[in-house]
Amino acid sequence: MPLTKLVEDLKAQLAHLDAAGTAKGSEHVVVAVKRPGNGKGPRFLLEGFGSREFIRMNSNSYLGLGLRPELIEAEERASQAFGVGPGAVRFISGTYGEHIALEKELAAFHGRPAAMVAGSAYTAVAGVLFSFSTPETVLVSDELNHNCIVNGMKLAPHKARKVYGHLDLRALEQRLEESLGQAEGALVITDGVFSMRGDHAPIDRIAEICRKYDARFTRGCTLVMDDSHGVGGFGTTGRGTEEVTGGTADILIGTLGKAMGVNGGYIATEAPLIRWLREKNPFYIYSNPIAPGEGAPGGT
Repeated sequence: MPLTKLVEDLKAQLAHLDAAGTAKGSEHVVVAVKRPGNGKGPRFLLEGFGSREFIRMNSNSYLGLGLRPELIEAEERASQAFGVGPGAVRFISGTYGEHIALEKELAAFHGRPAAMVAGSAYTAVAGVLFSFSTPETVLVSDELNHNCIVNGMKLAPHKARKVYGHLDLRALEQRLEESLGQAEGALVITDGVFSMRGDHAPIDRIAEICRKYDARFTRGCTLVMDDSHGVGGFGTTGRGTEEVTGGTADILIGTLGKAMGVNGGYIATEAPLIRWLREKNPFYIYSNPIAPGEGAPGGT
């Protein structure tokens, strides 16, 4: 069989992962969820554990909104009206009123002229890096950025990929300084709240550095921030790292799948940039959006 060699090779590599103790192993399967009540949060029943109840301590649904009755009802209403899937990519009749309403709400929430919903924050990051980079762009990244940024940088066209030490702004400046004359533009990308550490980027100071170097690159120095772990749960009003630091990224990426309790990702920025993404972002053009029901809770 054509797969014989590949199967044997992968089996050997999987055995190595098992022996090293680094394999993720089998996944627990949630078979039922008991709603919050009587002063207790939700409890989860897992396949193979009978009626034993579990508290999920590793959830990224930071506010528990996914079980809120009003969100469930909004999603059910939209699903009843439009079905459970979009049925097409957005530019081929896959855009629904719920998508548009949600994008307007997100843009207003973040004080941006425009926003665009994506299938996930992961694909939103990859799409931004792919669409705004050129073969003459230098990509500059914090060393502890999320995997979506690491892989997004690999996919994006670029002149060079450079990494600076975690939150080391002097090193960030050095990476930009050494790139002058070598690239037409720079994209500085960072997490807002870092998923593994829980600390956050000083976006105000990073934005200041980007402004300092903007005029020195032909295509400018653009600051991109993925604040998926910050939006909704960080800051007095849940506006994330920007609210806490007082700084503003040129392009903000967030998720609906963590504190917001639903599904999907989004990008908020200036209207011409969103227009460009609708024209050139392959992760948007060639992939179905979130379903109308998934967009309804945020757009109502």
